[in-house]
Amino acid sequence: MVFRSLLTLATALCSGFAVAPLAAQTPAAEPAVEWHDLKALPLEGQGWTDTKHPYDRLPARAEKLVRAPVWGLAHDSAGLSYRFVTDADTIRARWTLRKPERLAMPHMPATGVSGLDLYVRDAGEWRWLANGRPEKPDTNDKLLVRGLKPGQREYLLYLPLYNGVNSVEIGLPPGARWERAPERYAARPPIVFYGTSILQGGCASRPGMAYPSIVGRALDWPTINLGFSGNGKTEPEMAALLAELNPAAYVLDSLPNLDVAQVKERVEPFVQTLRARHPQTPILFVENVNYTDSGFLEARRGKVAEANSYLRKLYDRLKAAGDRHLHYVHASQLLGGDGEDTVDGTHPTDLGFTRMAQGVTPILREALRAAGMSVSEDEGYVSLFDGKTLGAWKPHEGLPPIHSGGKWWVEDGALLGTQDPPGKGGFLWIEGPYSDFILKLQVKLTYPMDSGVFLRVAPDGRSHQVCLDYRPGSDVGAIFIPFVGHAYVYRNQEGARLVRPDDWNDVVIRMEGEPARIRVWLNDRLLTDFQHTEATTKGVPASGGIALQVHPDVPNLTTWKPGAAVRYRNIRIRELK
Repeated sequence: MVFRSLLTLATALCSGFAVAPLAAQTPAAEPAVEWHDLKALPLEGQGWTDTKHPYDRLPARAEKLVRAPVWGLAHDSAGLSYRFVTDADTIRARWTLRKPERLAMPHMPATGVSGLDLYVRDAGEWRWLANGRPEKPDTNDKLLVRGLKPGQREYLLYLPLYNGVNSVEIGLPPGARWERAPERYAARPPIVFYGTSILQGGCASRPGMAYPSIVGRALDWPTINLGFSGNGKTEPEMAALLAELNPAAYVLDSLPNLDVAQVKERVEPFVQTLRARHPQTPILFVENVNYTDSGFLEARRGKVAEANSYLRKLYDRLKAAGDRHLHYVHASQLLGGDGEDTVDGTHPTDLGFTRMAQGVTPILREALRAAGMSVSEDEGYVSLFDGKTLGAWKPHEGLPPIHSGGKWWVEDGALLGTQDPPGKGGFLWIEGPYSDFILKLQVKLTYPMDSGVFLRVAPDGRSHQVCLDYRPGSDVGAIFIPFVGHAYVYRNQEGARLVRPDDWNDVVIRMEGEPARIRVWLNDRLLTDFQHTEATTKGVPASGGIALQVHPDVPNLTTWKPGAAVRYRNIRIRELK
């Protein structure tokens, strides 16, 4: 479920963060600001420290090694970032651009070319929070966010994708706490991405949406972006420079800048140079994306097909020769093929970059694991079901008689529930108690059936239900309060459209606060975002157990398909502090 975060990154629904509208960036009567130069902090995403300029992406000696366009593009700060910790309720940014002639491009907005991007760490995941919108070709001073709830948090600030910076400062209220972020990646060498304008981030709306950065957040892993717009030409000089690094993996995505003859001439020697220094480092071959107009332009389609065919043959040949650390990303795992995820047929939109990251991330995760590196998808989560026994799960005995039935058992790694006797249902619960948490699970629903996940469950059944009512009049994602007024407080009669029938569905439920805010994601889509009031949550405990339901038949409302069973698996929880 790592991409739940990926598909909601661009929303401003950061939990627990009360954020004023960005229209408030008007400079009228701004309060006092204390500025902090980010050069005092470690710069992340930079492969070399012996640079000519503090924000270069290549070492100083590269000026005499690489072509002039490559050296010029190395001044762009794509992938460079800072992390810091503060308890400030207001955050400003002031940054001076290195290329005043390039604020924006015709097909890429200034927010991506020359802007900043601020993320906040929340429950172990990076959430988008604010964007620094540049308006001037030299120095910009912008309010990023104000009105943050009290509390110390870790932040991640990405620098511009297609411009460089001479300086970056963060402005906080005087006296606000300001410190270096905790060492998060000490045991994780970076993933090095090499490629073209697509890899550099063209045409992302903001810096955090370049696909290497999305992958880095998904894996919680440091990355180095060595994308060079129009100039990722797989040259030997670049191979020698990349070989100097000691990465966790290389991701090679340079085919869009090569003609077929260059693909055949350059890719294998490039890989050989890396292998001579790093015989066991994972290398991912990334195919040329299928351009959205290639179905109509035969020459374009043919070039892509031939280049990708050669890359696959090279991969197969090297694997057959014994290279166990090569991995492959097929074009079908990149763009969506619907023509709706690029700006100009080549350069992705944020949707395109999200799709590319979704394709690359699982293959990169497998590559890192195969190389003996630990990659946790659910750091901080505790499993509530081992896939073998009921364990601490037991029937809830405190419910009204109509809910005193149901049968639960374990089969093929899943927790199954069915009506027993027919028409009778009940709860299976684990007592907890839990108050604020993120609950992840998978569920398989067969139409028609009526189930649900119950939160903060009391011994008498009082709780909050996230409905999984997959039946006529379905309310998948609705919030129901049982045994206290017995009423819906939030309806979602369109939620069933997101259900994969007779297949596993990924569910993430986030519950926090009192009155509680409940959010539900189904198959990576935000299904429900409901904020209780004191009136809607009256009588429901602030903490309790977790329960799963087999609903009994109710005339004219609920009927199960005879013999059908709801299935749950991969149930884990992370408590929020």
